[in-house]
Amino acid sequence: MAEYAVEIYAQDACRNGARLLTYADLAVMLGKKPSYARNMAPMLAALRHVCLSRGLPDLCAVIVAAGTDMPSRKSFQTLSGTWCDTGLDEAGVREEQARILTLDWASIARLDGI
Repeated sequence: MAEYAVEIYAQDACRNGARLLTYADLAVMLGKKPSYARNMAPMLAALRHVCLSRGLPDLCAVIVAAGTDMPSRKSFQTLSGTWCDTGLDEAGVREEQARILTLDWASIARLDGI
């Protein structure tokens, strides 16, 4: 599902431009019901791993809570006090978002044959 999420985001970014998505938006894009968003933590952890292993920015940074431009508050309530224990504070997440929003997703899609 995590690999598919990268493909879906790349396709959407090629059509609509890279953008922030709510958890429910991503759930629907993955073919799930919006309520899937409440149980997405394991898939997002896998997505983070896929992105890092492929040398991509962490797409989880652009999956945000509805009505905000940041991932859920809960994702910052970690042992380290950073976003999902990544070491990133809010400013770091915004930098990661900027990397994602300015990435040439068309070239990523071509490399992946999307």
